Amino acid sequence: MATAHSKDNGSPTSVAHKLDDDQTDSVVVRRDDLVVIDNAALGTLCEDVQIASRRNAGILEVEWFRNGAELTLFQTFANRAAAAAQHEETWTGQGFSGRVARSCRHVRTVLYGRGRVVDDMLATPLGAGIETYAPLGAPFRRPRADPAPERYRMRYDMELVTGDLDAVRAFLRERQNLARADPGILDFEFYFSAPRSVTLLACYADAAAQQRSFIRWMKADEMKSVLAVKDIYTYGRVALEPGAAPPPPGWTELMLVTHHQEPVGRCFQR
Repeated sequence: MATAHSKDNGSPTSVAHKLDDDQTDSVVVRRDDLVVIDNAALGTLCEDVQIASRRNAGILEVEWFRNGAELTLFQTFANRAAAAAQHEETWTGQGFSGRVARSCRHVRTVLYGRGRVVDDMLATPLGAGIETYAPLGAPFRRPRADPAPERYRMRYDMELVTGDLDAVRAFLRERQNLARADPGILDFEFYFSAPRSVTLLACYADAAAQQRSFIRWMKADEMKSVLAVKDIYTYGRVALEPGAAPPPPGWTELMLVTHHQEPVGRCFQR
């Protein structure tokens, strides 16, 4: 898929490496932001990519979300081989890259993670235009038992407001420990891009888990001295599934103040 924007992401001695105590590789999440310019050409592309991706055991997630003309694709790679196979067998081999080019305008590509998957993608002719965010702390991910349409993803785009790295490290550890203690949080990962950008990617088993986490996050007084939230993005269904429990307090209000996109096709997670 094409890229259009480049970004200076610092050196191996950047803040990310000073903050991150766990330098091991993690899974890599790729986010592509697109604008639909031809609905007819788009057709069943989202569903077709999801079906083809299921054959690749190293693809942990393929999720499309849309609001009007805005379209977002998340792909999560477990390893280098999975990422290479996804490119060669799915995007190139089945012609999906061409279908995207005919139906959408590319806005940006962002990689969250580190290791050889990221290195390989950056080594392509288009790699100079890919934005990269390195993990902070020790990311965790719970296995997904079965597809569940009520799952929700959130993205917080933030900025460091302090140079006190010990305070930042302590805050991140506390937030990650709280997330690990909540079985409704499926993953909860902080990422950094120089000079001061921080992103939190999180996935929740249901609306209640998302709201619990959101309330804990907003009540964290120490956050104001460490991070400033710039934008919040939510991905999932505003209308809960028929027969589901009533939405938690504040659910509708949260959806109204965030950038929200609804799922497209049959998103899958492993």
